[in-house]
Amino acid sequence: MSNANLAAIKENITTQHENDEKQLEVIFSDSPRLIVEAPAGYGKTTTMISHIAYLFATGRIPNPKRILGLTFSVNAALKVKREVAEKLPSLLGSQNRHVAIGEKVTVTNYHGFCKGILKKYGYLIADALRRDINLFRAVGDSDIEKQASLKTAITDTELHSLKAVETAVKELRIPDTPTIHEYNQIVIKKLLPLDYVTHNAVILFVLEIFTNHAEVKKFYQSFYPLIVVDEFQDTNCIAWELLESIISDQTQLVFLGDPLQRIYGFIGALPNIMSTVIEKYGMTKVALAKNYRFRNNDDMLKLDKNIRENATTYFAPHISDKDIANLPAFLGLTQKDEARQVVAKVKTLTTDKDVKIAVLFRVRGKNAEIVEEELTDFNISYFYGMFKDDDAAYIDFHNTCRNMFINQFGKSKTINQKALSKFSDSVRTEFSKKTDKTINSLLRLLDALVKKVAVDYADLQPEDKYTLLLDIFENHQLKQAMEYVDSQVILSTVHGAKGLEWDYVIVCDVEKWVFPFICHKCPSKCNNNDLYCRPPQNIPPEMKGALLDDLCVFYVAITRAKKQAFISASKERFNTHGQQFHEGQVCCFASVNGVRLINAAPKVDDYSETLSRLL
Repeated sequence: MSNANLAAIKENITTQHENDEKQLEVIFSDSPRLIVEAPAGYGKTTTMISHIAYLFATGRIPNPKRILGLTFSVNAALKVKREVAEKLPSLLGSQNRHVAIGEKVTVTNYHGFCKGILKKYGYLIADALRRDINLFRAVGDSDIEKQASLKTAITDTELHSLKAVETAVKELRIPDTPTIHEYNQIVIKKLLPLDYVTHNAVILFVLEIFTNHAEVKKFYQSFYPLIVVDEFQDTNCIAWELLESIISDQTQLVFLGDPLQRIYGFIGALPNIMSTVIEKYGMTKVALAKNYRFRNNDDMLKLDKNIRENATTYFAPHISDKDIANLPAFLGLTQKDEARQVVAKVKTLTTDKDVKIAVLFRVRGKNAEIVEEELTDFNISYFYGMFKDDDAAYIDFHNTCRNMFINQFGKSKTINQKALSKFSDSVRTEFSKKTDKTINSLLRLLDALVKKVAVDYADLQPEDKYTLLLDIFENHQLKQAMEYVDSQVILSTVHGAKGLEWDYVIVCDVEKWVFPFICHKCPSKCNNNDLYCRPPQNIPPEMKGALLDDLCVFYVAITRAKKQAFISASKERFNTHGQQFHEGQVCCFASVNGVRLINAAPKVDDYSETLSRLL
């Protein structure tokens, strides 16, 4: 490429990125290994795509090599893949439009990547894997005993071995080679003949292939000279083992993530993974600095910045008075009072029919039920998305969808609008005798999802549609389709909302014992009559990790908002058993340095005057 063409491409990219210094530092970096701290709303995806364009333009991705992009869900991978296909040609300019993007960039999730390898090389460890891996029904290790046909097929000892590996992953311990082989043999001999495979086996099969067949591993190391990983902070130990297997001395790396959005530590996300790899792989760190999501809201910009500073300084930032963020809050003397104020605000916001609102909870409990009652009393329709991953009904619905989907589409994979409507109707018929609100919501999610795939994703290849839907069913991720539901108001847990966005977000129960789960270890003993709980001045070392994990959950909740976030709390709380306590306090995260609560409740009675005095 001529210097003139390269200069034109750089000018095109620079203009599109508004001369954002930190973004351009990433995009035009000649460092072969980058780790990018990229919070939500900071232009991460466009930065990543522009960097790829720059690498193409400078010839650092030679033919016939490919870029491998990895994300944690096939839904996220699909979004990135579509943006790459749409934006990359325009960034490269007309002289490069002949580049077939689909032939140059592979974007998938970890399981999708491994399934592609197993389609080619699965036979190396099992004849049964000569079949299309997608035709096997994926199941979690802990769910095996819930399947009658599987429970009788394996011994208690074998079941214990499978569950031990699952436990090890959650506890951040990578199984050794003999343990992986033993695990894989149980799956191969006992589950594959019944058309089942475990989620972990999909990755562990590939790790064993790489261990026993160095030439296969070497091929993938050579085939992907650049590996881009999104949401890197959520990497677990077996995903990291897989990544390290395909990294050679020459592999270029771009890892993007945000340590403050690591909220899956309880299922095995590795702590401090972003800082760990810097030294190990000689990576250059760049932190994106410009928040585009809140560009029109100065208080939300400050709130985002100040919470992040509290995280990096262990709650001891130096923030001037002029930089304090105002955070609108609803405070009630009872849970009923809190719910009334929240719903009154929802009613006001919904007068704009284009607005989307989420009411988020850390846990599902009595307060969520009270908010639901208030929404009903106000005649406000809402979507119920308060699913828990271990709910029997939630798991059963996904498993039923998975089995019916494979039966209908597994061989032909002809996925068009008519076929998807038939599938959705058949699932509805299957659950016609179950009318609880969880099933009704899941049926709505399924309808919204298949409509999205059939209409908006009509241009996708059948294989992509098949992979998307199967992955959602196998990994129990229908809740991610909440963004497609035609409802102004969504009720969801914070974990269920990760990766989604709404115009306005109200985070409920921002109280002691709810957002921080470790209050019993805190040396900051606040009087129960105080409105606020404060973080301790000297945080015990054994408390730091858990407290930051909880702050991550709060930060993720707040940053689901595109326009404005609110919080709510009350002087009354209920525990997980529904027992009532009059000792609620606003949690320490809402009263850290740099955050000032302001009364968000409308002045409708003397009670609101009382709140104003409290604040």
